[in-house]
Amino acid sequence: MENHRVVYAVGDNIITSLGTTTRENVDNIQAEKTGIKRYEDASLFPEPFVDSIIDDSHLITLPLWEKLSNYHRLEKLMILSASDALQRCGVDASSKRTAFIFSTTKGNIDLIAKSETLNPDAELANMALHVSTFFKSTNKPYIISNACISGVLAILLGQRLLKSGEYDHVVLIGGDLTTEFIISGFMSFKSVSPNPCKPYDKSRDGLSMGEGVATLILSVDKSLVKDATPIMVAGCSSSNDANHISGPSRTGHELHLAITHAMEEAELKASDIHMIEMHGTATVYNDEMESKAVGLTHLESSPLLSLKGYIGHTMGASGLIESVVCLEAIRRQMLFRTLGFSELGVPVNVNVTTETRPAQIKNILKTASGFGGCNAAVIFSTEKSGNKVPNDDCAKTIKECVIADKKVMIDGKTVFDGSDYQDYAAFIRAAFKSISEPYMKFSKMDDLCKLGLIATEFLLQGVNLHEKYAEDEISMLLANRYSSLDTDITHQHIIDDRSTYQLSPAVFVYTLANIVMGEVSIRNKFKGENLFLIDEKFDRKRMEQIASLSLSCQNTKVMIVGWVDFLKDDYSAHLLLVEKK
Repeated sequence: MENHRVVYAVGDNIITSLGTTTRENVDNIQAEKTGIKRYEDASLFPEPFVDSIIDDSHLITLPLWEKLSNYHRLEKLMILSASDALQRCGVDASSKRTAFIFSTTKGNIDLIAKSETLNPDAELANMALHVSTFFKSTNKPYIISNACISGVLAILLGQRLLKSGEYDHVVLIGGDLTTEFIISGFMSFKSVSPNPCKPYDKSRDGLSMGEGVATLILSVDKSLVKDATPIMVAGCSSSNDANHISGPSRTGHELHLAITHAMEEAELKASDIHMIEMHGTATVYNDEMESKAVGLTHLESSPLLSLKGYIGHTMGASGLIESVVCLEAIRRQMLFRTLGFSELGVPVNVNVTTETRPAQIKNILKTASGFGGCNAAVIFSTEKSGNKVPNDDCAKTIKECVIADKKVMIDGKTVFDGSDYQDYAAFIRAAFKSISEPYMKFSKMDDLCKLGLIATEFLLQGVNLHEKYAEDEISMLLANRYSSLDTDITHQHIIDDRSTYQLSPAVFVYTLANIVMGEVSIRNKFKGENLFLIDEKFDRKRMEQIASLSLSCQNTKVMIVGWVDFLKDDYSAHLLLVEKK
């Protein structure tokens, strides 16, 4: 491993309602145009709604689109985006030294609508494989499904893999679509504004949804940089609120932790940050929390931007789309107006941008926050390259828990045998009762979260991590195959029945796999890094390698690492308690 590898941004693309290239999108943002419109489409929602949807009538005129008839719509958009970005930078996508990392919340979720059987293409691993195989990649792709911070976490993982020497290039692709599944879910929370959103504004009344895809290519090969001044990924971090699975922290402290750790890695102080691009959803509590985090980090004077008024909230794509716009802000030396904002309506006097104007920009902080209490931060810089050198071999497993076939095993020894119980539900209740005091939230969780919580309870029995570690030094890295498909199917059945259409926020909140980490974090007050991956099976070697990268270059001192998967009584959990060597 080299002592220090610098990670450069070398290629990118954005596809949204504002255009099919980065330039087209950012030109429209600079012109202060919005892609958010009012739609009347009963196939997506029974009533009129506001959204930002890509116009397919333009896409079908593109030569490559016609050649992609065997792919689903999201896969087509991802291939279009990555093709454009790769052509602009010259990275060999088929090289063993090139990795693909995908970020998405729901992938091809539209494929489960009105279906009695599960379409295999609804599995996120299959979606990623379709796209990466198109580019003749021979490496198994990485898939991140971690709510709204997925795109920023893709940058975090890509940066660490490159710095460790595992690869020379990473192709980051993020995407999510506007579907009946998504719209109905957010409508159930009553969090969607009937008008284009107003981030940080006194009269804000909810978010605007949107769809989009983005590609960002990172490389350690400086010769591939086309910019006059190279832009580097200088610092990354994430955290968990350990507060609520659908509501953000009330203090902003945990986002502040992620920002602080990213700035420490980049060796920057508050006065060095020339622009902040925040999540800025225009919901009451999100914007309030972000303003508090900015205040705690002493960044109140830094120009603060939200892009949601231009393209809406693009879910798992938002972190990458908005990061590419950050790169363009540096290239153009331009601050962009926060569209929809007019009067400050958050408790901390943050410096929300009110006009598009030239500015000197060398360092940009990009943040994201999402369901499950997750937060993430990344810093792009023309001055700093980041001071951490990740080590992919510094994790030491100290305890192991496996749950399968109605048995719980610790370090290979059966500690609970539920073979006499008739089904999973009875087994999991009995297993929890055998080890835990009553916990009111347990009965409200979906089966995936119950499994993850119980596995953690057994793993940590007799272990008090808080005696040895601070809250933000305890992190989680989990994976599974089916994401949250078991609960997704339940939500889909609810919306398929248009005769009642009784939307349930209590169901929809569990249609994100990373919620299991949120539940465990709340229960145990773990506030460290969160990362949820999708894979075909438990790849222990890969997971331990990623854990080592976190342990070596982050504030993390101990991690819960492993596999938690559930679909129609097909379940398994395999957790490791891992410390830094």
